[in-house]
Amino acid sequence: METANSGPLAGYRVLDLAGPLGLHCTKLLADMGADVVKIEPPCGDECRRIPPFKDDTPHPEQSLYFLHFNTNKRGITLDIEKPDGRAVLLELARTADVLIETARPGGMDELGIGYTALRAQNPRLVYASITPFGQTGPWRDYKANDMAGIALGNLLYLAGEPGEPPLQPPGEIAYGMASTYGAFGIAVALYHRLDSGKGQYIDVSMHECAGHIAGYFIPNYGYTGAKPARASRKGEETDLYDPYPTKNGYARIFIIPVEQWRRLVDWMGRPPSISGPEFEKMSYRRQHPDIVVAAITEFCSRHTKEELYEEGQKRRIAVTPINTVGEFIDSEQVRARETFVEMEHPVIGKYAQFGPVPRLSESAGAITRPAPLIGQHNKEIYCGELGMSNDDLVALRATGVI
Repeated sequence: METANSGPLAGYRVLDLAGPLGLHCTKLLADMGADVVKIEPPCGDECRRIPPFKDDTPHPEQSLYFLHFNTNKRGITLDIEKPDGRAVLLELARTADVLIETARPGGMDELGIGYTALRAQNPRLVYASITPFGQTGPWRDYKANDMAGIALGNLLYLAGEPGEPPLQPPGEIAYGMASTYGAFGIAVALYHRLDSGKGQYIDVSMHECAGHIAGYFIPNYGYTGAKPARASRKGEETDLYDPYPTKNGYARIFIIPVEQWRRLVDWMGRPPSISGPEFEKMSYRRQHPDIVVAAITEFCSRHTKEELYEEGQKRRIAVTPINTVGEFIDSEQVRARETFVEMEHPVIGKYAQFGPVPRLSESAGAITRPAPLIGQHNKEIYCGELGMSNDDLVALRATGVI
């Protein structure tokens, strides 16, 4: 059942015109209590056509991808390509606190609904544009997906084994980073507005965000000029031997101090192949990875990953089970923290929804409503908040505006 938004951002109105590049941004704000109004074209948002789908049946109301990223939002339809649609958006923006869009640079200005036009009627508006490469520079007009973001931002180059092709990480890392930085920028801008009374424009580049999150590699290159190198997981360059097959999946073992190595060998029953004092030296183990890997592989194959983890904790050895998504959701840690909440969607039915992240002790967010159906809140917002009549809605619908 839908309830009024609560949380630290309750009372803030956000107009959501974002595509995949900004989905996580608007979700973070919605989960923290903002009244996020998802504005879709009359045919539905493009994200409704992204799999997976319930029962593997493509349908705009059955995209689990859309469902995940649009909880806590209200939804309306509006064709901003039409003059009447733009006029309605201008009315919505008069009282909004934030607008988020992912159109190509200059696209919203060409329609007359860019920051300059909206600021003229609402100087308090915080306007965020999230694009692949930002609003300036020679690449500003280039299109790019998540893969291009991690590739051009240096993250993809650093993934994988030395001398082999890069490994693509799962998920949407560049999209997620751009959205997270965007949400941070919006929060800062709203805080600044408390004193100044003025909104501002936020230019988020996915390309920059991917590079910014790349750890110590970029600052190291900036200071030393040294090209970063990947760390091998195959023996001679590091003491990381992962992953190891177990009875029910894989586990990772990470050894650095000699005391950890000794405890591991004792746990394994001191197999002759690796029990000699020479193996206590990391340099020697790196020179003989086949011997070490063979012994640890044989040991791990006799246990489940949970057994290895529990005993490793007791022995103060870093053992990490490599979880599937099901094992993550069903883990005692996730259950104890009540990470997922049960939701019910009118088409999907009951399902488990990820709760708000992060957790605030004094002003926690909450999941209060499932993702909206196409145009679900048209009447509520257009008639109840903008003062339109039912005849107005019929006329807008007849001309394809909503």
